[in-house]
Amino acid sequence: MKLLLSDKQKFLKLASVFLSLLLIFLLAVSAISSQDDEDDDWEIVKYPVEKTPPLDPMTGTPEGKTEPPAKPTPGNYRKSYLPFKNNAYPTPLFTNNTWYFPPIHHQGYMAPEDYYEWLNTVTKLSTPHANETRQRCESCHADSQTDGFGFYHQWLESRHANARKDVFERYIRQSKLLWWGKVDEFFKEAGIPDWFVEKVPGMREVAKLYPKAVVRELGVNLDELVGRKSPLWDEQRKAYRVSCIDCHVKPGATKSGEKEPGIVLPTTRTCATCHARQWVEMMSELTVNSPPFPPGRPSHAAGWISNIAVPWYATNSRQLQIGCDSCHNTEVRGCDSCHTRHSFDTKIARHPKACEACHMGPDHPDYEAWSTSKHGHVCEASHPDYSKRLAEAIPGKDYKAPTCQYCHMRYKEAGEVYVSHNMVAKAIWRMGTAYHDPTGKLMPPDQPLDMRIALNKARDLGLAETGYDERREMWTAVCTDCHGQRFVETWRNAADEGLVQAYRYLLKQKAKIQKLFEEGLLMNQKFAVRGKDTVQDFLSVHFTLDYPAGLWRWFHKGQYTPSEIERRFVEVWFRWILHYYKGTFHGSPDISFHQGIVQVWKEDAYIDDEELKLRKLDELERRVRQLEQNQLKQARGNGAR
Repeated sequence: MKLLLSDKQKFLKLASVFLSLLLIFLLAVSAISSQDDEDDDWEIVKYPVEKTPPLDPMTGTPEGKTEPPAKPTPGNYRKSYLPFKNNAYPTPLFTNNTWYFPPIHHQGYMAPEDYYEWLNTVTKLSTPHANETRQRCESCHADSQTDGFGFYHQWLESRHANARKDVFERYIRQSKLLWWGKVDEFFKEAGIPDWFVEKVPGMREVAKLYPKAVVRELGVNLDELVGRKSPLWDEQRKAYRVSCIDCHVKPGATKSGEKEPGIVLPTTRTCATCHARQWVEMMSELTVNSPPFPPGRPSHAAGWISNIAVPWYATNSRQLQIGCDSCHNTEVRGCDSCHTRHSFDTKIARHPKACEACHMGPDHPDYEAWSTSKHGHVCEASHPDYSKRLAEAIPGKDYKAPTCQYCHMRYKEAGEVYVSHNMVAKAIWRMGTAYHDPTGKLMPPDQPLDMRIALNKARDLGLAETGYDERREMWTAVCTDCHGQRFVETWRNAADEGLVQAYRYLLKQKAKIQKLFEEGLLMNQKFAVRGKDTVQDFLSVHFTLDYPAGLWRWFHKGQYTPSEIERRFVEVWFRWILHYYKGTFHGSPDISFHQGIVQVWKEDAYIDDEELKLRKLDELERRVRQLEQNQLKQARGNGAR
């Protein structure tokens, strides 16, 4: 009995010691996790110790010295990388944590991060493919009876399936440099020349955002992606294997989740884990301003925000705007807009057809204009070598004539060529839809917009980093690969001046319609049937440059709204002027003239004619009313006798 009692006492003593040690361990872990320099609960534990953590450009303080980074939400997710002042949404209809409209399931393919986060806040989201492993993804989708069989074979032939060791580790090394806050070393390692960084100084700001916007918010451990212990390393092939799970869960994952969306669609930030240079360059488009256009717009990097911020988006059904979503998702899930999944073949991305899917149609006929130009004809006949890197392509040899990518991605300084994913650094007229400056800061509002004047003034006022002069020189450097400088300047001067003259028609038409509206002479006003057609109408808030003939009156139909004269004006603005603009600058004779300025003249004649009719109708109505009043007075006089 004494022996049993002694054993029991020993057990209790050992148990108490064990519990005490466990309590001390838990307290130590809690203390460590609460330290300021460990401000998140993700797996980043193996990085070399840096003396100073990267500065957070949003606050100007070291990251981790304020509060733990929040998990991605529809609000703070964009705040993670938008280098705008205060990172404000462009309309009051947005709040920090919600969308101002309920998305549909289709948009899970277009804006995955927002969609899944929003869905999880309102409903229990079932987890597709929970607890699936890296190997399981490949073995299952390799089966011809399984959905995604074709995608699997596209991926199998891609570089992702057999990534060279030296190339993959060089990419991750670049990502690590950004994580450590060594921006200048990153630029050097990534091969971005100093002269290009000077032209796009906002690249530094975006590069500083990389640790927070990509690594931390995705919860990626960059150290675990490389080396023989990396889950991506294929010992048999002696190469890295970027598999399904690396894109559809997170880079370096070993299995899909249990309680959160298990398999989701990747975003630009997923790609940025390895392709840091391309992400920094693309997102730096947000820092290239061309007032009076909104900051950073239009650009690939502002595609989605430009899509959902417009007045008609909240008013129309989501299903009717699938076409808008499919192109405007470049901001959030846009790498495969050009690098088509799942092969991600750069030859396809360099082909002009990669641009055609979006850059075509009434409001941006870029592809039609290029393909019907001499450039397009020569390319179609000569078949450029799209397997060759653009920076190494020899004009006149590898490319008999330029493609979209050749002109818009190549930059040149003192004979050095650099190809960038920032495609707007030399953009001057942008989309061409701003035809006057309603603020009056750059030009009088009653004058047609002239970017030759406005851009230089914006630069001098600190509203843009580069002006017309600098961007003109960037274009000249590319165009003179084939053309003489005198020809380039002559063509550009004629195109610039022609667009300013075309804008004069818009200003004249706008003034006429504005006056008709103010006098209540539009047909739907005269019959008192003009309907409220957008959220903005109800809020009495208007965002377009040319209200009352708002752009949404073309993209949305309200009750007896818009009137025909307004619709015709919008078509001049958002179609025919842009045909003239794109046709002229891309060298397409017919799109410039017959499909462009001739249509402007045609609609100008209609608006003139319609104005006369509406005023004549008003005059006739006043005369009829006067006759009726005179007859009534006469009848009353006869009755009095």
